[in-house]
Amino acid sequence: DEPALRSALEHSPTIDAAPPEMRGRELCAFTDLSTLSSATCCDWETPKLDLATSRPHTMEDEVKRLMELKEYAILDTEHEEKFERITALASRIFDAPICLVSLVDIGRQLFKSNRGLGDVRETSRELSFCAHAILSQQDVFIVRDTLMDPRFVTNGLVTGPPGIRFYAGVPLVTPGGYKLGTFCIIDSAPRPAGLSLADKQNLRELTEMVVDTMVHRKKEMDRIMDEKTRLIACAAHDLLSPLTGIRLNLGMLMEDESLGRKMDKGQREMMEASVECSDMIERICVKAIESFRGDLTRVSDSGGGCGESGSVEAVGEEEGKGIVNVERLVAGVERVIGTYPKEVPLFVEKADNVPRSIVADDLKLFRSILNYLTNACKHTRAGSIQLKIYVRRAAESA
Repeated sequence: DEPALRSALEHSPTIDAAPPEMRGRELCAFTDLSTLSSATCCDWETPKLDLATSRPHTMEDEVKRLMELKEYAILDTEHEEKFERITALASRIFDAPICLVSLVDIGRQLFKSNRGLGDVRETSRELSFCAHAILSQQDVFIVRDTLMDPRFVTNGLVTGPPGIRFYAGVPLVTPGGYKLGTFCIIDSAPRPAGLSLADKQNLRELTEMVVDTMVHRKKEMDRIMDEKTRLIACAAHDLLSPLTGIRLNLGMLMEDESLGRKMDKGQREMMEASVECSDMIERICVKAIESFRGDLTRVSDSGGGCGESGSVEAVGEEEGKGIVNVERLVAGVERVIGTYPKEVPLFVEKADNVPRSIVADDLKLFRSILNYLTNACKHTRAGSIQLKIYVRRAAESA
């Protein structure tokens, strides 16, 4: 259904360290289209579509288009001057009170630039003219008089503000051939003559300028992301040497029987938590390096490497999903979070219906749980913190 599609496309890692105008870079891993087989009528479909002049568009086509849209990391970002200049120019050229760079997302159309619409940032996709434009067989989609067009005569953007009577838009087609939205002009008065050939060409070329700007923006974002990934891998590489020393010292302390007899229960738990944390840090470092180097099990510096020459053996389990022992996971979480400063009690509860083992990436799962719990510890001043692990069947989800 539509919420499942939105969830799959939106719940993905976001890099917040990028410049404000480029935030929203999301790495979407949504590839299993079989989960959408039950969807029949939702917000990705365009109502009152003219089938005679529109291209066929399947759910699989839409998912691929939305994936491409996500790759441009442009949704829900701030206005940028380079787009504002193009819409301002078009507004003057065509004497149009409204000019938009519109991106068609699931359930909504979002305006990267909205000359003439004030603070409006998005509208429902159900009302979107641009949703029709990206499916049209015409390279310039024109509605000369909305009150004479059965597709739009009852549209809320026609019968109410901003009172659209004329629309002309050209799809924003990426180098990969996906139509992410449109560059369009809008008037509150009908234009029975439509656009001249020269006007159509002007609108096409301005649209190409918008697409070029988007492509350049994406390349710059990719460059920033690649550089950040390299720096993270270098830092992870350099951390491994001192971390090895810490782990060796902890191991010697844990094996010291005389020290063990002197430690009370709380001190032993702190020592075990330190060992658990050091193991986790090592695995995080190794995964960061492997992610940068590719599917390698050994990292070797050559040329522009990170730190001193040498190599790092991959440690830990294979990347990706594996079998996770839930009891061991809970015990590890309790050991680590038990030593974390907090002002209220913290409880970890596992329901009886939770299986002994689950299929998951144990490192990502452990880090996610710790992220939630450490934030809860920082900000909870009264009451208690509770982590509940339970099973909820898909049919039970509302």
